[in-house]
Amino acid sequence: MPAVIDSFYLSAATLGAPYIVAKLLASERFRSGLTQKLGWLPERRGTAPCFWIHAASVGEMLTSRPLVKALEEIFPNWEIILSTNTDTGLSVARKNFGDKLSFYFPFDLSWLDRKALTLLRPSYIILIELEIWPNFFVAAHERRIPVVVVNGRISGTSVKVLKAITCLSSSFKKAINSEETFYCARTQADATRFLELGIAEERVLVTGNIKYDGLPIEVSPEEKERLSQIFKIRPDDLVLVGGSTHPGEEEILLRVFKALKVELPTLRLVLVPRHIERVQDIEEKVLAVGLPCIRRSKLAGQVIPSGRESVIIVDTVGELQHIYSLAHCVFVGKSLKGIGGQNIMEPAGLARPVVFGPHVENFLEEAHLLLESGGARKVNDEEELLKAVRDILTNRRLAETMGKCAREVVLKNRGATLRSIEVLKRLLKGEKT
Repeated sequence: MPAVIDSFYLSAATLGAPYIVAKLLASERFRSGLTQKLGWLPERRGTAPCFWIHAASVGEMLTSRPLVKALEEIFPNWEIILSTNTDTGLSVARKNFGDKLSFYFPFDLSWLDRKALTLLRPSYIILIELEIWPNFFVAAHERRIPVVVVNGRISGTSVKVLKAITCLSSSFKKAINSEETFYCARTQADATRFLELGIAEERVLVTGNIKYDGLPIEVSPEEKERLSQIFKIRPDDLVLVGGSTHPGEEEILLRVFKALKVELPTLRLVLVPRHIERVQDIEEKVLAVGLPCIRRSKLAGQVIPSGRESVIIVDTVGELQHIYSLAHCVFVGKSLKGIGGQNIMEPAGLARPVVFGPHVENFLEEAHLLLESGGARKVNDEEELLKAVRDILTNRRLAETMGKCAREVVLKNRGATLRSIEVLKRLLKGEKT
């Protein structure tokens, strides 16, 4: 019953109350969307049938772009609404889907889920990757609303957690095994793990990774020129981009940058932290090692202090892919420090040589494909990172070959969006998949 899951959530919140209150007081990001998360959601006014797409944060919201486009083309009379868990995810949603209703996903308490479904009246719910919230699934099942997990991924740990919840809640067990619920898995390994939950084989399909479909494989010359002028990048400059970096990685990149500047005086460094609220801290670290820096938001019309010596810190949202297009080498963060990694395929699609650390647990398939193709280098520590970046920046032929191989991986793995759409089309027709 939902009461079991509600009790667990409320007990956890009670035990963690001091931490939660402290975070609410200290972090604007933590407070973002709190009223909507507590159930004060906008009401959907339209009467057309509706797809509700939920994407956890920025990466998942960007992943949903080709899916939204395909749905608009194939189901032109349907409404599409979008939800997310984070402020950055909502920012990306409003930037990319400004004509659509977007909002924060409510906390997974049974009465909030029921209220959300009453206000929004979705015909179908589409969850990107692994957004399996127990009470939400139960509420949707109670109303016979079909749920489709698209680009589904699930780890062995998640399987154990979900199995434990099914033991505690028979309602949740019925909901995830409902005849109206389907799972479009990224890989056969993900499909096998979904099957371990007891889901019927005919409702688990391997459709591939939608992220490949949404990855740009080029940036217009006009956009590259615009950014080059803003960043004051000259034709003979070499650009190292640290994308989606996490604490501890900026310091490593700064040391690598200083070491390489001795032999590569035209080298530039652009840091794009995963969380922009860390910009002040990163700025202090840059200054502490004796380098000048400037924030991206202050670049337009400004003179960059000390020219090529300055480190650019990106404090804006939604520009990472375009910034990758300027790079001669890309390091993708949360891979040397932190666990899980970030999207290593974004620079790959733009034919950039990719370097990442050992912690890419959330992107194992992508890492394997890139390494196998020769489009990326995996490094285990700062010393290996320095060597890999030096190799790429000092060998143009190597860099071009790596970039071409990386892009080829993206091109070969496209098509998951249409395969997922086919599942929806069959469901709408009432056909078995």
